[in-house]
Amino acid sequence: VAAAQRKEEESVPNTVQHAIARASLDVSERIGLEEPLGAALFKFGSIEEKVGNEKIKQDHVIQARFIEPMATTLESGVALAQNARKEVASARLTLDATKASFKNAKPAHMDAARRDVEAAEDHFVTVVEEAMRLMRAIVESPAPLRHLSDFVAAQLAFHKEAAALLADLAPEIEEIQVTQEALYRHEN
Repeated sequence: VAAAQRKEEESVPNTVQHAIARASLDVSERIGLEEPLGAALFKFGSIEEKVGNEKIKQDHVIQARFIEPMATTLESGVALAQNARKEVASARLTLDATKASFKNAKPAHMDAARRDVEAAEDHFVTVVEEAMRLMRAIVESPAPLRHLSDFVAAQLAFHKEAAALLADLAPEIEEIQVTQEALYRHEN
């Protein structure tokens, strides 16, 4: 079972670029490297293999420096804010209940009920301020921007390397194409 699974994993390309490379290299072998199309497909397939490897590197960097840390940052911050929101709701209910008790309090218990309302109001203000502080901390934290910057840098590095590889390949393919076109016109 393990051998079959390993063979299946080997047959599935890691990236689209690897699939293109594999197909190009396979066809180039069938055609033969002495043929212009075979030589061009071989060169193209070799470059696509390198681009695919760069894509895998990019994906690993994005996973490690963007997806995982961003998820952790947001999940922990949002969890704290959610708890604070629940505390605000609870404090609001307590304040409302305390105010209702104050309205229905007998004159002998008015002072105690007023102190209870003031304490509930103080507690409510405290939990609202804490919830606001936590939300501000999430929104103002530089961590998500750092993670986003890492993501953009990883993509930029991939695209720069892919562009450099393809820029080196383009004149070679064009030269093969021009030569082949001249030969084709000469023969026909």
